[in-house]
Amino acid sequence: MKKIVVILGSLVLFASAAGAQNILGGLIKSVAGEKAGETIGNVLSSVVGSSVDLAGNWTYGGVGAAVKSDNILSTVAGNAAISTIESKADNILAKAGITAGAATFSFNQDGSFSFKAGRLPAIKGTYVQDGSKVTLKFGKALSLLQLDGTVSATADGCKVLFNGEKFMAFAQKLIEYAKKISTSQGVATVGNLLSTAKSVDAGFKLVR
Repeated sequence: MKKIVVILGSLVLFASAAGAQNILGGLIKSVAGEKAGETIGNVLSSVVGSSVDLAGNWTYGGVGAAVKSDNILSTVAGNAAISTIESKADNILAKAGITAGAATFSFNQDGSFSFKAGRLPAIKGTYVQDGSKVTLKFGKALSLLQLDGTVSATADGCKVLFNGEKFMAFAQKLIEYAKKISTSQGVATVGNLLSTAKSVDAGFKLVR
């Protein structure tokens, strides 16, 4: 069994993402059984599906975060920082009407994109993607803010992550923009999250 898994794993390096996943899924199930095949297939899918093309329509799934690759925080501290950013930033953005499942991103083939949340007018900009690297440039609505980050696959879509402090600046701009549109929005600030943001990369969870 171990030899078979090693051989199948090696095939991943030489096969296309979609093709490899389909072929390996069938082979693993036939050799290891249905349950084992699904377990191993799920692990392989996270590797095979690592490349994500942003072009198309996505639903905002909430704030996502990850410990920076050069961060020396312990696992416990790192997980705490991630949890803090995701939960508190979600609550802050909710005050601007931006909640999981109720906002969308549309990335067009011509390099333009639009972000729509609740009753807010669409926020537009341009983007450039080069493999896993992506740059978003927002329009005047967000003071021409630019975010440079990375795209990585998740089980149901992808994460687009940026420098944590830069993402908090983006969140604050969104809140200010929302207040201009509706005076009923609650007072919110990202100030209390800035110290935690230094420890992580943060951004969007996106689902198809």
